[in-house]
Amino acid sequence: MYLLLLLVFASATINNVLAAKLKRGIASWTVLVYLNADNNLDGLTQTDLDELMSIGSTNEVNVLVLVDRRYEPAHLYKVYKGYLEELVDFKLNGQEVNMGDPKTLRSFVSYSFKKFPAARTLLFFWDHGDPLSGVGVDEHTGVSDTPDWLSHQEVVDALSDFRIDVLATDECLIGQIEVAYEYFVKGLQTEYLIGSEGYIGWRGFPYDAILARLVNEPDMSSRDLSIVIIEEFSILFSKPPYMCEVVTAQSAIELNKVGEVTSTLKSLITLLTMDIKSYFSVITAARAKAMLPWGEYGDQARVDLTTFVKYIGESDQVSSDIKQASLSVLNSLSNAVLGVGTTMVTERMPFEGMGIFFPPSSNAFEHRLATAFVLYEKFAFAQEGWLDFLKAYWSLSGD
Repeated sequence: MYLLLLLVFASATINNVLAAKLKRGIASWTVLVYLNADNNLDGLTQTDLDELMSIGSTNEVNVLVLVDRRYEPAHLYKVYKGYLEELVDFKLNGQEVNMGDPKTLRSFVSYSFKKFPAARTLLFFWDHGDPLSGVGVDEHTGVSDTPDWLSHQEVVDALSDFRIDVLATDECLIGQIEVAYEYFVKGLQTEYLIGSEGYIGWRGFPYDAILARLVNEPDMSSRDLSIVIIEEFSILFSKPPYMCEVVTAQSAIELNKVGEVTSTLKSLITLLTMDIKSYFSVITAARAKAMLPWGEYGDQARVDLTTFVKYIGESDQVSSDIKQASLSVLNSLSNAVLGVGTTMVTERMPFEGMGIFFPPSSNAFEHRLATAFVLYEKFAFAQEGWLDFLKAYWSLSGD
């Protein structure tokens, strides 16, 4: 009887939601794709456009894509099954735009919200990604020959006043605590961030499979859609011919829980920094254990945060206070990371949901990563004790 009552209540709730939505005359979801191919990724554009068109929009799901290709002006399309409808009343349509300009992103989102309102919104960023530089780079801005990155700080500014329920990044290296905390602490109105700790293969997200599931169940929650995205990502990269791109993963991060991760981590690194000489060897071993594949350690200086903290907490060389602080960090990470989409190979690697910036020495920071310091200081996370911890560690590294 209790189960029956729950089912009746759930059914009534869903019906009420549907009735309210229909009364407002809006769809369940609007899916936005910010497809910046004005660079060397242009050759991959048509594959994903074809995938989007294989499903297309329905009465319950709007699918819109702003695409800027390498040798063409930008076009805004509403995607239907089998074809694209150009939205000629969009003010930037047919122009050579700068996809690295936050005004372009804001114009796209603002237009979409006004013309195609929905109960929830999913925004895909499609391009190169960089944890310090941003979510995309336009190499032909129409103004100068200087490439322009759409920085993470500009994303927050551009999306102010807009609720983006799920923000999914079809690009490399966005799944970092610095990025997630920046979005959280600066007030981005987003529930879930989908991002990769490491590099991703050229194939990216399977838009057809993701849209098919959303169209089939348009009233799914933001949480459920986030899980769907990483599930379908894993499925795609677990079968031929994409199994060759095995060193890749995607994570779903609940942004409103990233603050607790940062707070507990600050407590841990404060304890470590107080006696950095005693814990130097443990930290060094933990950093080595948490190294990510495909060169992130050398080029991007990224390690997996969960693996790093877990190693420290399990060490016999640390105090009981540090063990307890490590456990608090791990609990907060478990709460914040909704899920990780891996392949048969990456599930055996240290992909646990969020990476963190950890150059092995100040020499690496200042030379091999010459611009990293200037960019890193702009992130709110750097001021939460992590940069001080790094400096204390580097003072003993001998470089």
